[in-house]
Amino acid sequence: MYITTSSSSTRRDLNQNTLFWLLTVLLVAYWVYGWYNCIDRKDWIIENLLVVICLSLLMLTRRWHQFSDLSYICIFLFVMLHLYGAFYAYTQNAFGYMLQTKFNLWRNPYDRIVHFSFGLFMAYPFRELLVNRFGVSRKASWLLPIEIAFSFGTIFELIEWGVSVVTTKETGETYVATQGDVWDAHKDIALAALGAVVTMIITYIFYRMKNNTRQSSKKLKIV
Repeated sequence: MYITTSSSSTRRDLNQNTLFWLLTVLLVAYWVYGWYNCIDRKDWIIENLLVVICLSLLMLTRRWHQFSDLSYICIFLFVMLHLYGAFYAYTQNAFGYMLQTKFNLWRNPYDRIVHFSFGLFMAYPFRELLVNRFGVSRKASWLLPIEIAFSFGTIFELIEWGVSVVTTKETGETYVATQGDVWDAHKDIALAALGAVVTMIITYIFYRMKNNTRQSSKKLKIV
């Protein structure tokens, strides 16, 4: 199956895009499973409010801008990681507990993984949107996704603070998941930016390799 990327000249119609609908079905299926089997329903609902809003916007604006297959895969992977975290209310995440025990960590690290994954998986769709929809220059497009990941990470930490203020102490502590770390918000924001840096470096390497291949092909044709 051919996977379109941000630089692909064409896009498959979403109604005929098997990959897109496969990812959608998998996500919805796990969403329903999480609703009935999560360990803290109230926290699960709060954790998923932003997801519902963002994915709804993605669907409503699909005619305004249709992402590439690779971007949809990236979005899917991040949302699934988040849903898995919300399933266990993050602080009690099973995979995080395994890492905590294996590496003798003082806290469950799964929330750190998801914050890093936000930058890692969402930087590519951010860049695609900037380049293909807003016409941002190539040079700026390598830096702006990192700044966006940093900004969104900061906004989310402010949202977490707001939720902790308006809800009960127990719900707030579960949702914010600082686990006793006073620098939790700062580390989460930094990890989101770091994840975006990693993706932009990898994307740039592939971009340069592709350009070099094209230039080599042109030289061979001239010869």
